[in-house]
Amino acid sequence: MSVVVANPKGGAAKTPTALIAAATLGFHRGGYTLAWDNNETRGTLGMRAETSTHQQTVVDLLHQIDEFLATTGSVGQLAAYLRPQSARFDVLASDDAAGSMEIIDDEAFRKLWTALCRFYRLIVIDTGNNVRAANWQSATAVADCLVVPTTVQRDVADSGLWMLDHLIRTGRADLAKNAVAVVSCADPKPDTALLDDIVERYRQVVRDVAVIPYDQLVRSGGRIEYDQLALPTRRAWLMACSSIIDSLGIRDQD
Repeated sequence: MSVVVANPKGGAAKTPTALIAAATLGFHRGGYTLAWDNNETRGTLGMRAETSTHQQTVVDLLHQIDEFLATTGSVGQLAAYLRPQSARFDVLASDDAAGSMEIIDDEAFRKLWTALCRFYRLIVIDTGNNVRAANWQSATAVADCLVVPTTVQRDVADSGLWMLDHLIRTGRADLAKNAVAVVSCADPKPDTALLDDIVERYRQVVRDVAVIPYDQLVRSGGRIEYDQLALPTRRAWLMACSSIIDSLGIRDQD
């Protein structure tokens, strides 16, 4: 199943949300989880993840995708393009050259997604900021659960709510209604009135809202290792991912 993390506003904590969600799900579900950077420009998922012995990206995989679509490609061969993480999940990074990401159109996305579904039970897809981008639209088209990240900032929260309204108006009301909003505190002492207001506004349009406390490791902008996150952060993410699993369960019943 596919979990898509999306908010058109930059600085919404999309990448940390995708990375930590995949880490939490991979750690507690025993693997078979992938975090995929589906940014239409240079994404930062590979930069926030643990280091790897290679620099292969989604574009390198795309050049060989027919081999995996034909089922001749093995999990061992696929591993050459992935970056394994200590929390029992893998990362598929975006290309370092922004221009190269333009080749990830709808057809390319569908090929990649179809091939990756052969090897993973759960795919967490990080997205860019352009709802008109072909790969953004392709990701939301295959999404089983939408995760809407926001910080405790009114403009960031408004952007996520606008996106939900956009999905409703374009025929994806089911995706919006079953979504999980994740509100990350980028400050150790957030504006509690604003936080409560954001949570309440999202509760009116999505299935559930999770609040993630401030964590210095995430805030620093460096690499994120799951076992280095503060205990309250890991607990909050466990609850958030429980809600994501519930949304996937609802989707599976449709």
